[in-house]
Amino acid sequence: MTSELTTIHFLAALAALAGATVLFISYLDYRHYCSLGDHGLPGNFQGWKKQLQMSRYARRDTTIPAPYNLEDIVKDYGPHATKSFLKTPLKAREGNRPKIPGFVAPQRQVSDIASPEMKNGMNAHLDSLVRTNSKLLQRELSRIEGPVPAVQLHPSLPVSALLERTRSEIIHVHPPDGTTHLILSLEDSKSVIERAWGQRHRLSGGKMLPWNYTLVYAPRDEEEFEVWKGVVEAAASFCCADVGCIEGI
Repeated sequence: MTSELTTIHFLAALAALAGATVLFISYLDYRHYCSLGDHGLPGNFQGWKKQLQMSRYARRDTTIPAPYNLEDIVKDYGPHATKSFLKTPLKAREGNRPKIPGFVAPQRQVSDIASPEMKNGMNAHLDSLVRTNSKLLQRELSRIEGPVPAVQLHPSLPVSALLERTRSEIIHVHPPDGTTHLILSLEDSKSVIERAWGQRHRLSGGKMLPWNYTLVYAPRDEEEFEVWKGVVEAAASFCCADVGCIEGI
């Protein structure tokens, strides 16, 4: 009898320790989530809980260039999906990819964060891109990630089935770190991921977001800033290919 009680007490203690460990790890995860601030979801317990629920539909193969059968999906991405809109081929990005927490949302990098000067330059470039192409693009707050300036298709233009999934949104830069979410052609998204300039969103390829909804890492220097400019102009060119020609800057 004493032996049985000892075993029961031991198992109860073990279960309590396991439970406490899970709670502690969950608490650290929650704190990390909240430290990233508001985004498409609130930076609080409700937002943390929501992104955990979304993880059931999320993917982890975000750095695999093309984890899909192109023939099966290309018809849903329009006639320009397999074309590259990059003016020059991408070279491989130097160094390791930045650290990105595994949250479904927000998707942010926590290393190699862009400087305030770099983020100002990025937004200034998007402002100029929209001014130069004012009949094709507009600059409004993001419809996906809350109060973040974004680039969208001009409201006077017809919206493709692809852009309906992002509410006509093409590009937005995240203020905390300088990463960029954008819609590229499948070919250009593949190149960006393959050459380590970015990765897909964990919900890309599901019901919420298309495969080519891509995160581009924050530029670390002027040379990478020039690469970033080419990528965002490629995104705008792809998304506007049916309605006009984007003039670069």
